Amino acid sequence: MAAPELITQEAVQEARPVKQAAGRSVRLSPGRGILRGLFRRRQSLRVLCYHGVIADELAGEPWVPDYFVTETQFREQMQTIQSFAEIVRLADIYRNDQTPNDTRTPRIAVTFDDVPACAFTHARPILKELGIPATFFVATGLLSSNRPAPAEMVHLLRLYPDIRQDAASPALNEVCRKPSTHKSLTIQTLQRILARVDRRLLSQAPREAIESLRLLSWSQLHTLVDEGHEVGGHTVDHAILSRQTEATREQQVARCLSDIQNQLGVDPVGFAYPNGGPGDFSQTDTTHLRAAGFKYAVTTIAGFCSAASSQFELPRVCIGMGHTPTRFMLEVSGLLDRRRRRQQGWN
Repeated sequence: MAAPELITQEAVQEARPVKQAAGRSVRLSPGRGILRGLFRRRQSLRVLCYHGVIADELAGEPWVPDYFVTETQFREQMQTIQSFAEIVRLADIYRNDQTPNDTRTPRIAVTFDDVPACAFTHARPILKELGIPATFFVATGLLSSNRPAPAEMVHLLRLYPDIRQDAASPALNEVCRKPSTHKSLTIQTLQRILARVDRRLLSQAPREAIESLRLLSWSQLHTLVDEGHEVGGHTVDHAILSRQTEATREQQVARCLSDIQNQLGVDPVGFAYPNGGPGDFSQTDTTHLRAAGFKYAVTTIAGFCSAASSQFELPRVCIGMGHTPTRFMLEVSGLLDRRRRRQQGWN
């Protein structure tokens, strides 16, 4: 009989830098058996967070955010997690207040925030082919607008300053000068600033950028639901909740849920906090989510979901362009979580 898979010192060492004779340092990734052991040790659920999935040939374009992945990356990553874990929908776990440690089987959930059109084009066929369910968190007021999410609009305006030249304002220039500035604004203020250049951006930015970055439509969401995927809330306007007034925070949650109910005929279970980092949400928002009818909410704090995790502050790990196969395995294993939390300012 085969020996049980254990987390040994050698396994941990495998994920640490290894000195080479030439003086270089190489980081080895944990194998699938070690990943199974890490998951069983924690009796946990791992939630992955994606945004866009683009065609391979567009990977080098300056407008592609670093938190997107290529089609090839996504396929390889899905095949990797499918090889050692059960892929689950978060709604199936949290709809009835279950806890995620009721099985020793490694479990992973795949989620998408914002959901640009390129994810529908390039991720959906892979999910369908491999039989993997996913959860798509959408900002309902931005769907069918043919516009990118606010962060991508700011990114495009920084890349192509000529677009904003004739309509520039001190506020717009400040937003473009410091990319994170827009995250500190109320949604009403940000909308007013971007409205000055909205049409120019959509007409003058590269076509492939707009077609890839624009958010998907309700019709496309219907297709995802019909194919067995979960749709969750992400506010109405991608509003970072802690930056809004009390009334706006409540409205962004309640209307988001009712939009999904009315448009798709389903009761959404899950919610993703826009940005999802330190200071982006609070207990106030948890109260609003419960009152609206949501059952769980995900953050961007790196970690595993366990019975000890608050259902309205579930950890996730974000995957982006820089995740080589080795780094992806390390990320999924949880061996980078402490560093990620420190980088994010969680502790």
